[in-house]
Amino acid sequence: MLILKILRAPEWVELRRLGETDGAPVDRADGFIHFSTPEQAQETAAKHFAGEDDLVLLGVESAPLGDALKWEESRGGALFPHLYGKLRLADIAFAWPLPLAGGLHVFPEEICGFIDPARAQFDAFKALERARPIEMLNLVRLRETAGYPASHAFHGLGHSGAQAYAAYGAESGPVLKRVGGEIVWRGDFETMLIGPATEHWDHCFIARYPSAAAFLEMVTDDAYRAAVVHRQAAVETSRLIRTRPADPKGTFG
Repeated sequence: MLILKILRAPEWVELRRLGETDGAPVDRADGFIHFSTPEQAQETAAKHFAGEDDLVLLGVESAPLGDALKWEESRGGALFPHLYGKLRLADIAFAWPLPLAGGLHVFPEEICGFIDPARAQFDAFKALERARPIEMLNLVRLRETAGYPASHAFHGLGHSGAQAYAAYGAESGPVLKRVGGEIVWRGDFETMLIGPATEHWDHCFIARYPSAAAFLEMVTDDAYRAAVVHRQAAVETSRLIRTRPADPKGTFG
């Protein structure tokens, strides 16, 4: 399993010079090196490295670390990988720059897909008009095998991403209906005519809500929050675009 470590540029230089590290100052203070999973890394960057642009993202395969790697509860009660020992240069599978754009760190999509909104994006959504109807364009690519957290009952059962996404739909559907939302268009992806040739989507649909407030009511509902665990397990990457319903007219432009 791939786990990730964010270092500041001087820390990365020192690791390459010495061939090993016991981590950043916070790691040495805590007695272990903090890592994140790909699903956790974006929140880690936002919480602990906000506004910093001299960062390096390290990828490490967890298996060779052996018993020195422990999975322990941390932020929000989630299990995080902690390395009780030194990180060696030989353990690192890749080291990539982690640039800052628009106040957000840009992670490689093949490592950290777009699954949940970043805090800044969610704040921007909430700052827009809430009373008028909205239509949300959803593009979703599924994982081959669902990635449920270790604490979930479905962890390790081999469910596919499609099965997990179907569970998300079944459990979230009543909440969508209760807030007045509906799916108004759905299409099956065939090919990319303009755009990255390797990009494909397993689900393409538009959900309409009577207001942005209704959407916010849905995503903060307890039943929806329980259902969204299936979505997080199912999705490799996605796009969720808020639009304002407009007159379709009869021509382009």
